[in-house]
Amino acid sequence: MLKRKGSILGIVVLIVTLGVSAIFAGMKKPPKEKKSVKQELLIPTQCIKNETIALSVPVIGKLEAQSKVDVYAEVSGILEAGNKTFLEGVTFRKGETLLMINNDKFRAEVYSRRSGFMNQIAAILPDLKFDYPESYNSWEAYLKTFEIEQSLKDIPIPHNEKEKYFLTGKNIYSEYYSIKSKETELAKYQIIAPFTGEVIESNIKPGTLVRTGQKLGEFVDNGTYDLVVGVDLNNLESIQPGNLVSVYSKNIDKEWGGTVRRISNKIDEKTQMVDVYISVAGNGLKQGMYLNADISLNHTIQGIEIPRKLLVNSNSVYIITDGVAQLQTINVIQRKSNTVIVEGLEDGMHMALKNTALHDGIEAKATTN
Repeated sequence: MLKRKGSILGIVVLIVTLGVSAIFAGMKKPPKEKKSVKQELLIPTQCIKNETIALSVPVIGKLEAQSKVDVYAEVSGILEAGNKTFLEGVTFRKGETLLMINNDKFRAEVYSRRSGFMNQIAAILPDLKFDYPESYNSWEAYLKTFEIEQSLKDIPIPHNEKEKYFLTGKNIYSEYYSIKSKETELAKYQIIAPFTGEVIESNIKPGTLVRTGQKLGEFVDNGTYDLVVGVDLNNLESIQPGNLVSVYSKNIDKEWGGTVRRISNKIDEKTQMVDVYISVAGNGLKQGMYLNADISLNHTIQGIEIPRKLLVNSNSVYIITDGVAQLQTINVIQRKSNTVIVEGLEDGMHMALKNTALHDGIEAKATTN
């Protein structure tokens, strides 16, 4: 009986508990529905306006002097000190002495040979007077103006074959040309500047022994240089001698004007490029400098130059049309370091200036710059 009453009491307690829980549950306010918020992707854009663009080819190359000579010794002797020392950075004008090798011994030998030749001519004058009177006056005048310390003048021309054989038999011609050869060798003891320029390499100092065939240094014309650049075959057709070039340095922030001087006919087997020589002059240029240049081409297009980072798959950009981003295929005419020149965009189009978070067909609002 007690067990039955306990069971009934447990059931009653359970029913009351469930009822109370239901009452409290009914007292809770239902959760508010969250309003859906539509996010709008704002994309900065540029309104396309095509213009005429003169194309140019960006290149980089090394500067070389148009006139450059390696200075070698053709004779031997002790190098003498001159008014200017043949050292790097020293400038010489055309006709000035670059180097002078002591020639005392050899010069004395040449003087001795000239003196002997003078005696030979004096010895043949009596024969000329009687046998070849028509030539006597010419040889007499030659002898009177003869200077041992001066280069030989041209000897008189014989009037006939008989006179020529006579002079040959007296060794006049052989001695004359032998001395002229010595005079040429004597001149090699003094090395003259062939043009106005600067020493860029010096391998010897005054007082040291110079040997025949020894390289003494390098001398360059520091007035005009060639910038030697490689150009690929695609752009080569639009480049001709005379094309204007803008030459500049990223290191010293300077710019020079140049022109295409000549184009090589040889193709580099490794790079498949052709050397183009750009003539350039101006302050600040040095032998061996690496410089950038933009070669103007004989070609223009109707297009626009845009940042390279805007390209998608190398040949497309995003256009925002009626609030939707769409890929637009373009024709890349030329690629530069940070920009590209393209065709295929119509005036009035809104080109996206960023391509992150974009995909074809996404809704986007253009904000024109």
